Amino acid sequence: MEKTRNDLISVVVPIYNAEKYIRRCVDSILAQSYRNLEVILVDDGSTDSTPGILDEYAEVDERVKAIHKKNVGHAHSRNRGLEAATGEFITFMDCDDYMYPDFMEKMYGAICQDDSDLACCSFNYVDEQGEKLGWSEPELERAAVSSIEAQKDFLTKVKIEGFSWNKLVRRSILIDGGIRYPEDQKAFVDMFLWYRAISASRSVSYVPDKLYNYYQMPTSVVHTINDVKLNNFRTTLGNIRGMAHENGLVAEGDYYASARMLSQVIDQIKLDVKSGFKCGFWHKFKWDELFLMDKRETLQAIFSQENGGSKLKTRLKMMMVKLYMK
Repeated sequence: MEKTRNDLISVVVPIYNAEKYIRRCVDSILAQSYRNLEVILVDDGSTDSTPGILDEYAEVDERVKAIHKKNVGHAHSRNRGLEAATGEFITFMDCDDYMYPDFMEKMYGAICQDDSDLACCSFNYVDEQGEKLGWSEPELERAAVSSIEAQKDFLTKVKIEGFSWNKLVRRSILIDGGIRYPEDQKAFVDMFLWYRAISASRSVSYVPDKLYNYYQMPTSVVHTINDVKLNNFRTTLGNIRGMAHENGLVAEGDYYASARMLSQVIDQIKLDVKSGFKCGFWHKFKWDELFLMDKRETLQAIFSQENGGSKLKTRLKMMMVKLYMK
């Protein structure tokens, strides 16, 4: 067992027009019980008071670095931060979220204890006031698992998820593997990167504690999605499915691509109904414009990982989706 060391940990925060939330975010980083940090704040061409706030932090705390650049997008900002980082380990935050004071201590401690390359924790969905929304959140048990087991959990269970901010990873996994955020996508840039990172890791540590508060606003990309973002989602699912196949996880990859798209389409249908069918989702897409496999293959892929009760729910969802397709 490897004893806890004192490696430098880099925290990258991509930021755009976040004057309302950025102090809460940065303050939560600087309040960490683990002190050996490098905080890289990447301003993506903000037009509000954000740039000045970032410079203030950089002036008063030598651990903070502020990077200012033209507005290109959050994927580019994360890559810029990754390339500027010097820490042995790295994590990423969203600028409107905040972490608990023991996030680094527990995540890094698990990595040291397990001699792993990556750690993943649970989290809370919270609203504007910081109240927990009670949504389904990952349920993890403290464990160290192999890369292949972590991949299976990623693909078939709500455990790891494809978010950036509930992970801590050895930076060389990303740098040496050429793993970067896709700058040609507007949304869903995290998912494939983290599946690649998990695939490249020797082992992954699970930390059951909810160490991060994920703020949900009504206009979040998680809830509202346009055609471009939906296409980004399909591309991401295809990339993950392809790598899963390469790694010998064919059934798991097919399940992930099918179940995630089904869930996304159901969410869009709910929004469409709630808006009085003003979203324009009704009869907008053909099946193969969204799903990677035909209807029968999609159903079989999802059924391969489900039990009796879940299968009935899936059949009902499939019927609803078929009605909505062209």
